[in-house]
Amino acid sequence: MKKVTTLSLAILALFGVMFFAGCGKQEPLTEQQQAEQHGMTLEEYRDTKEAAARMNMNVEEHMNMDH
Repeated sequence: MKKVTTLSLAILALFGVMFFAGCGKQEPLTEQQQAEQHGMTLEEYRDTKEAAARMNMNVEEHMNMDH
């Protein structure tokens, strides 16, 4: 019984390590990628981002003001 418990804990720990190791590998999007994601040119995205910053908002909040 002790071997089964130890084996179960080892497997559980292995899956935990694999899960958390994979979580940190995603890199943030570049401005170009974010612009494409929102269907904008890079210049339009930067203008929107600057306008949002002046209003103490993030880009998504600023873009949702129009809707």
